[in-house]
Amino acid sequence: MKRLAWLVLAVVLVASGAAWAQFYEQLDRGERRELAEAYFLVGRQYAAQGEQAKARDFQLMAYHLDPELDPASIRLEAEPSAAELIMAGKAELVAVPRETAGEVGLLLKSRFLRLVSAFLTEDTDTILSILDGSVWFNRFEGELSQEAIRSDLEAFFARVDLGGGLVPSQVYDLSTLEVEPVAGSAWGDTYALRLEARADFSEQAAFWEPSQEYWFHRRGRSWRLFSVGLGSPPAAWAPQAAPVAQAPAAAEPAPGSAPKAIREAFLASLRHFLAKETAQAAEYFTREIRILRLNATLTREEMAATFEGYFEGNDFSGVGEDSVVDTATIAVEPTDRFAGEQGGEIYLLSVKTRVDLSDRIPFWTRFQEYYFSPAEGDWKIFAIF
Repeated sequence: MKRLAWLVLAVVLVASGAAWAQFYEQLDRGERRELAEAYFLVGRQYAAQGEQAKARDFQLMAYHLDPELDPASIRLEAEPSAAELIMAGKAELVAVPRETAGEVGLLLKSRFLRLVSAFLTEDTDTILSILDGSVWFNRFEGELSQEAIRSDLEAFFARVDLGGGLVPSQVYDLSTLEVEPVAGSAWGDTYALRLEARADFSEQAAFWEPSQEYWFHRRGRSWRLFSVGLGSPPAAWAPQAAPVAQAPAAAEPAPGSAPKAIREAFLASLRHFLAKETAQAAEYFTREIRILRLNATLTREEMAATFEGYFEGNDFSGVGEDSVVDTATIAVEPTDRFAGEQGGEIYLLSVKTRVDLSDRIPFWTRFQEYYFSPAEGDWKIFAIF
C-alpha cells in the first residue's frame, strides 16, 4: 500500500500545480525506488491489456526514476490497486511535465536573441518564423500582419545600413533581459520578455522605445511573438495564426535502407557532439524538434546552443560514442506514432545510455527514443522522448 500512497501523492502534487521535477528530486533513494516500482507495475498492467504505448510510457518513467530498477525484485502484494487507480482514470501519468517557468525563460531568451541576430543580419524570413500571424504594437495601438511586417522590414533595411557588424549586446543591454509569466492571459500560456535598449532606432522604427517588452505565447508546439511594447494588448484582440511554412521538396531517402541509415545518422550526430562540433551535430535534426518530455519545441539553432552550453564545464576529448550510449541496444523500427503529422514514413530509434548528461541537456535520460522522418533528402530527428 505504500506504493499506492506514493502514486496518490504524485497526483495531488500535479493537481496543485507543483513541478514534477521538484517533487521526485526531493525523495530519498528508497522512496524513489518505491515510486519507480509502482510505475513499472502500472506499465505491466497496461501491457497485459494490450495498451503498449501507455505501458512503454509508464515503464520508461520507472527507469527514469530509478535507472537500476530490477523488475524481478518487485513484490506484487497489493500493487494491482495502484494500477487500477490510474487505469480507472482517477490519476494521470506525470512523466511528461510542461516546462517550468525557468525552462521557458531560457527558451524565450534564446528565441529573442535569435530574433535580434536575424534583424541585424537583415534575415527577414527568420524574423517572420518567430512571429505569430499578426503582431500587436502598443506604441501605435494596432496590429500588423506578417505580410505588412515583411514590407516594413524590407523598407527599413533599405533605409538603414546594418552592415557595420553590430551584435545584439550593442543594440540591447542584455544584463537587463528578464522573462516572466503573464497571469490571467487571454492568449493561453503567455510570457513577457523585458529589457533596455542601448541603440536608438526610434526615427526608423515607430515601435522603438528605451524600455522594451515582447510578449510570447504558445501556438501549437511552438512559442510565437505576438505583442511588442509596454503593457498588454486589448483583451478582445486575437493574433492571426502564423502561415504554415512550405519547405522545398526534397528527394526522400529509400525506405528499404532506413534502419541502417538512421543508425548511422544517430551515431554521426553523436560523434560530432563529442568532438564539440555542435552545428554539425544539430544538422541531423529537423528545423524544429519536439522535446516530448517537456512538451516543448526547439529550433535546430537552439539545439546547437544547448549542445554548446554543455561544454562549458565538460570535456569529452578522446571519448567514443560507445562510452556514452550502449550501441548494442540501438533498435530501429517503423512506428505509427505521429501518423499523419509528418510527411513520409516514421521510424523510432531507441537506445540505452551509459552516462548522465541531464544537468545541461534537458531531454537526456537513461532510456531514449528518437523519432526520424525524411527531411531535406535524408533521415533526420524530429522528436525526442
